[in-house]
Amino acid sequence: MTMFDDIRKRLAATIYAAGSPTPQTRIVGGGTEDNIFARLGRDDRTDPRAKIKRFMKNYRRGGPVADALDAYPLFTLANGYELVCEKGSEALKDRVVTWCDQPQVDLDSTLWDGILSAIIAGDGYQEIIQDRGGGVWGVVTRDPSSFRKKYDEFGRLQYYEQILDGFGEIEKKPVQIEPDRILNLILFRAPGDVYGQSIMDRAEDDINRDLDVIESITKAIHRHGTPKQQWAMGSDENRASDADLKAVRTEIQTMKAMTDFATTHDTKINMLDTAGVQNVDVYSNVSLQRLACALGVPEEMLGLGRGSTEATAVVRMKAFLDRISTIQGIVARAYSRGLIDRITGVPGAVWIEFNDTSVDDEKKVADLIAVLAKLDQFDPWAVITPEWVRERMRIEAPTGEPATAPTTGSMTVLPSQESTETGGQQAP
Repeated sequence: MTMFDDIRKRLAATIYAAGSPTPQTRIVGGGTEDNIFARLGRDDRTDPRAKIKRFMKNYRRGGPVADALDAYPLFTLANGYELVCEKGSEALKDRVVTWCDQPQVDLDSTLWDGILSAIIAGDGYQEIIQDRGGGVWGVVTRDPSSFRKKYDEFGRLQYYEQILDGFGEIEKKPVQIEPDRILNLILFRAPGDVYGQSIMDRAEDDINRDLDVIESITKAIHRHGTPKQQWAMGSDENRASDADLKAVRTEIQTMKAMTDFATTHDTKINMLDTAGVQNVDVYSNVSLQRLACALGVPEEMLGLGRGSTEATAVVRMKAFLDRISTIQGIVARAYSRGLIDRITGVPGAVWIEFNDTSVDDEKKVADLIAVLAKLDQFDPWAVITPEWVRERMRIEAPTGEPATAPTTGSMTVLPSQESTETGGQQAP
């Protein structure tokens, strides 16, 4: 640690002490490379940045692992999202919409990149670029393998460092970045760790085992996947000479698919590997099932058909969608606080709200509304209100249109006051 780092650390501790209480407990797991508390008790002493580079490389190579990781941002964003505001904050919402419509802004890609970075590396790092007036100009995603966090022994973040790999003397030169310039997204975290938990890090053992199984199957198919012939020549009384073996070798080299054989009585052709490699699907499916479990996705996403019509498949998908719903809440909160609040300047006035991950959830709400509306056969709004229905179904109230009486089937239900004035009669 340099003298300037030590001075900065002491100043940061003073600032934290003045603005917030100082904890008594220290961090243990997870830390920067030069922190004495960094990653104690872990067997893997590999540089975290080197591991993330390996994870990113494996993701770019594609395959079942990449498809499983893509499922997280895909299902999180598949049903869309909307900007919601408090009553009276419509102008702030319009400001956010106007910002999203700028050519340099792509909020969908920003959310996708942030989620995918957090899944692969544990942390997503996105820089909030400011314009000359201090407003938010745009957001750019950076390679998570180039970042590390600097914090004190209490785990309080001081600043980020981006390490730019170069050549010669400028190799691994750190660039210091203030915390308010980085939007750091973490979806999973080991208790007490400052860094996020990478899904690929947790599943790396099963990923390597799956690669080993596939390599073994491929080699076995190359070696035993096609039938072979073993030529037995001669007998105990009349052994084949070297000239006979050489002639047969020449004949074998010139064989084609439609070649027929004419041999002497002491030459026998034995067929080998006629059955090919057995139980390939069993080995592959077991490996993929473990891989899907380690990556946290239903095994049907990796191409396994087993259980696709069973109740267990529905349970697996429901559990995965529940996890996605939790991720949606984390993402919405992180970007609403770290990005939307900076655009509006009013914390909590406008926020991101994701739609339900499953259409069945909306159907259940609609069925519930229908049941509540039938509790009073004369007034469907006796138990519920139109505002409550719109809120639950996320339907905007009509503007500039006169209010109409609700209808039930072919009958129009009049308001209760008019029903009283007409003697409780209903108009057809």
